[in-house]
Amino acid sequence: MQTERRTADEQYRLIMECRSSGLSDFQWCNEHGIKPGTFYNWVKRLRKKSCYDIPPATGRGGYKPSEQQDVVKLEIVDQPVLHEETPQLLSVLPDHTDTNCMEATAEIKLGSALIRISNDIDPALLAQIIRSVGGASC
Repeated sequence: MQTERRTADEQYRLIMECRSSGLSDFQWCNEHGIKPGTFYNWVKRLRKKSCYDIPPATGRGGYKPSEQQDVVKLEIVDQPVLHEETPQLLSVLPDHTDTNCMEATAEIKLGSALIRISNDIDPALLAQIIRSVGGASC
């Protein structure tokens, strides 16, 4: 099935209509019965000619990669469970002055998981870990 040929001016008009619609190029093309590959070929050819000023695609400029997250080593130890429903504080160890030490200052038993935590853990990270482990034990 062959699509109809369009002049460069008509291609430019359709590209401008697409870019000002607020839709992504893909969505706009699907709604207007134009193959996205054909649309991008028009953009490429018209940019090469340098006779037309074609704006960038909408929806791509707002992309921001996610921030890098810290990776924390967790040691999960299988032990018999006494009370599955409520987390138990098993022990609180004395505070360590050496922050480079990987020793835990507290241990929490949640289901079949034993979580060892240092004092310098981010509270949001701890909450996320507990939610994750709690969801896994259900």
